[in-house]
Amino acid sequence: MTPEDQRKKDNFDFVRLSIPKITTGSSPFDDQLGGGLPICCITDVFGAAGTGKTQFSFQNAVTTCQFLHDLGVKGTKVVFVDCAGSFRPERIVEISDNRSVSASMVLESIYSISVRSAASQVEVNRRLEEEPSFSNCRLLIVDDVTTNFVSDFSKESEIPARQRTISLYARRLAHLANKRGLSVLMSNSVRSRGDLGEGETTGEVLSEFCLYKLHFTRFNATRYSQLVQPSLSKRKITFEIGAAGIA
Repeated sequence: MTPEDQRKKDNFDFVRLSIPKITTGSSPFDDQLGGGLPICCITDVFGAAGTGKTQFSFQNAVTTCQFLHDLGVKGTKVVFVDCAGSFRPERIVEISDNRSVSASMVLESIYSISVRSAASQVEVNRRLEEEPSFSNCRLLIVDDVTTNFVSDFSKESEIPARQRTISLYARRLAHLANKRGLSVLMSNSVRSRGDLGEGETTGEVLSEFCLYKLHFTRFNATRYSQLVQPSLSKRKITFEIGAAGIA
């Protein structure tokens, strides 16, 4: 072994990996997330009803479709897994029209899947991995990620099985995101924890698999987003919801 080869063996060269991001369509959120939604990763948005989680999902569906359309990508660009009956095509059209984006192009680029059980929700991961029609998908939205699991495992004795099933589901989501270069955006509810205040539903399980976690709250007419993971930052922003989406 030459001295140069020994030097290379003893001194590792570290390469900074740059993960491309797609804009959220909102400057405050882009700043909070370091440029937009990251690919190959899961971003988790949780909060009470009416805080803007689903609206954030709709807006990212529109901006992702437009971004990929401009790159010449054909076919399904966004898969929206609707766990709670929240998908609203008319809202997609409204956001698109107010952003001067072709609503017909966006609707043709989104594949909405309604799931009403934990088993059917898990099955979507297999379809995304195996079916060629989803090969160009770059954004997977899961709204509301835990509602089916909580419903299907509702007894106290079933809580350990529920937590284990959610963990396996999120683990496969993370694997799928990394393998396919997907950006995964999931929304989740919150539950009261008594004196401890408001906490994310099964949040302790999901945290292990998420890169970013945003906590959405609302006080009167003002909405807030706080970056709670990574824990190095506790930055909070305010945002509004209008005809064009989130600003």
